[in-house]
Parts: sequence; C-alpha cells; structure tokens
Amino acid sequence: MPDTPVLSARDVVKRYSDGRQDIVVLSELDLTVMSGDWLAIVGASGSGKSTLLNLLGGLDAPTAGEVAVSGRRFGDMNERERSLWRNRNLGFVFQMHHLLPEFSALENVAMPARIGGLSKSAAEVRARDLLDRLGLSQRISHRPAALSGGERQRVAIARALVNEPSCVLMDEPTGNLDPATAEQVLEAMQAFRQFKTAFVVVTHDPGIANRMDRQLTLLSGRLENR
Repeated sequence: MPDTPVLSARDVVKRYSDGRQDIVVLSELDLTVMSGDWLAIVGASGSGKSTLLNLLGGLDAPTAGEVAVSGRRFGDMNERERSLWRNRNLGFVFQMHHLLPEFSALENVAMPARIGGLSKSAAEVRARDLLDRLGLSQRISHRPAALSGGERQRVAIARALVNEPSCVLMDEPTGNLDPATAEQVLEAMQAFRQFKTAFVVVTHDPGIANRMDRQLTLLSGRLENR
C-alpha cells in the first residue's frame, strides 16, 4: 500500500478580486510532499509564495481545488477541526519569529504542546530537549527581547517541532537575518535531518534552496521543476 503524502495540493486555484477584475495568483497547482522530504519553493517577490504557504497550512482556503494534510482535506473540516489538525500535524516558522514577548523561550516552545493536550511537565521536557539540540540550553529562561535574532528564530524552529509534526512550513525563515546569523539557523535545521519530518521552505534565497533536497519554482501560478 503506497504511503500517504504528508501534504498535498490538487488543482489548487487562488483568485482575488479588486472589484473590477479577477487576479489569479495560483492556477491549477499540484504538489505532493512525502515524509522526510526537504523541499524549497522559490520564486520572485509577488509570485504568490506566501499565498501558497497559507493555503498549504490551512490558514486560507483555495478558490478551487483541495489541500490535504496527513490524508485529511482541510475543506472537509470545520474551523475547530482544522485548528486541531494543524496543531497536531504542522509546524510553522515565519520570517518574523512571532514569539510571545511575555513568555520565556521554554514557555514559547512548550505552548503548542500544551494546546495539544500535553501536561505542563511533559511539554517542558520536550521543549528543553529541542532547545538543547538547537544549542539554546543556556537561554531557556530568557524572553525574546533578551535573545539575538538567530536565537529567536531557533526558538521558533523548536516551537514548530515540539508536537513532532509530519511537516514544517517555513516562510523566508532567514529573510531578516544577516548572512552569518542566517547560516546559524540553516545549520540548526540540519540537526533534524535524521527525523522523518518534512520541511517545505518558501524562499527567494538560492543559499537556502540549495540546502534542500528538491527545488520547485513558482512561476505564473504553477510549480515547475528547477
């Protein structure tokens, strides 16, 4: 029996209307991501990369077509079901880390696990392990304002991984970092090569794309092999 994709998009269309005309951002787009895939989606600014990532993560709905995560289609779920399924199966890392400023690194990382139903102690054990793997064991009690840009983004990676998702979606994860700090973040990602979590990175940076196993280009609303 063939494996179920951890993430798939079939005939996905996304259109917006400005009141006078329809603007087609994505056009009959197809994508399959299997367990353990490391995929870069590259494209020029304005090509629809972030729109695509929002659709793949169930944060927005396509105009037509379907997106499925771990065998379940977002279109078949209500909002609460989508939220729970995202929490269990997907991790997110954005260009801006979006850490909660009033919480420590440990608390930020543990939060998705607590939301998913894990006890406080179990969530913190898992969070500590991830922060240690990412070289942040001495920074777990620090709040985001006391962390460097690279440290904050590594905390965001740990938070994305804390529920052991089948797929992590990353939107320009090094876009606001200087080259040396971006390299630290990319090295941190490599620490998770041995796990079966798939990574889908949306970027315009060839340095990131070249670290991935597979690259696709978003062009004229469709994905093409590079």
